Amino acid sequence: MDVQELIDRLTKCTGPDRALDGYIAMQIGFQKRIERFMDSSGAERNRTIWLVPSGNDIARIPQYTGSLEDAFQLALAAAPDRTGGVSWADGKGTAIINDGEYHQAATPALALCIAAMAEKAKRMRD
Repeated sequence: MDVQELIDRLTKCTGPDRALDGYIAMQIGFQKRIERFMDSSGAERNRTIWLVPSGNDIARIPQYTGSLEDAFQLALAAAPDRTGGVSWADGKGTAIINDGEYHQAATPALALCIAAMAEKAKRMRD
């Protein structure tokens, strides 16, 4: 999924979404690996393993879409030398990074994710 499609899906999202967390993680460098294993009943199954951007260490991806703290860490990773803000009113979240657009979403965490991905898209174009 490209960054613009991810932004579109985040904009339509109504709450935390672990699948979107995975797409965000891939945008910032996490690697996804699928491993096959035998469960306790002997059935063969798949499990998803996430590797951190800086190496081959296994990690659980953050809950970007459900946690304002994780969304803030995403914004710092996407725009480490920028300023920003996030607010909420009337059941919606709004976020901005630097002099970019204001982004509205269902929650402040989602709005901040959108702003971070928009900043990443802008940096890719520049």
